[in-house]
Amino acid sequence: MIRALPDLLAAQTVEQVKDRIRGSVRAIGFDFFLIGIEKPTASGGAPYSVQTNYPRECVERYSRLRWVGRDPVVRHCRQSPVPMIWHREHFPGEARELYEESAAHGIATGVATALRSAGHSRAMMISVANGAPFSKRIESWLTETMPTIQLLASYAYEAILRIEEAEAAADVGLTPREGECLHWAAVGKTSWEISRILGCSEATVNFHFRNIIHKLGVSNRPQAVARALSLGLIQP
Repeated sequence: MIRALPDLLAAQTVEQVKDRIRGSVRAIGFDFFLIGIEKPTASGGAPYSVQTNYPRECVERYSRLRWVGRDPVVRHCRQSPVPMIWHREHFPGEARELYEESAAHGIATGVATALRSAGHSRAMMISVANGAPFSKRIESWLTETMPTIQLLASYAYEAILRIEEAEAAADVGLTPREGECLHWAAVGKTSWEISRILGCSEATVNFHFRNIIHKLGVSNRPQAVARALSLGLIQP
């Protein structure tokens, strides 16, 4: 299974990534996976994107009841990069309802871990699960799978973000001159300095930046530079 992980990076769509992850987790012994990745701050909508093969009714109910803020597994992944073995006893109080709902669909025991890559600023978590009742034997097996799950998380994270960022970059539609303005802003040049370099007026440079900020969905020039760097529209 580990030898197949680099194939994730060759995927051209998120659906292809999901298909390959599904095969990988099944090869380990799990039936389900869920990946949550933070969205860029200025992207709007939900603060995270989710890729999963959980049953649709589970996903819809989870979203409708806003469990994300009360989910003990999500809470752990937000607070720690240490992998977590989770089972029924990790869901006390009102969270037990979430567990019982999931367990009824075969999501009863699993491993979750989080990471944040040096090349990306967005946090990510992955949880894999099956319907096995928790026991010492299952705990030992889950512990053995942890390094593989962490490796899978790294490949999945990189594969999904490559695709999402390529799609986002294609949608932005910056003009060549806007790209030049961003490049010079990234190295610390002011509007006046950029105007001297490009041979245009300072007002024209500011006009370009208003368009850039609108296209990137950000609030100011530093955010525009950061967003362009994250999308690969300009190089550091």
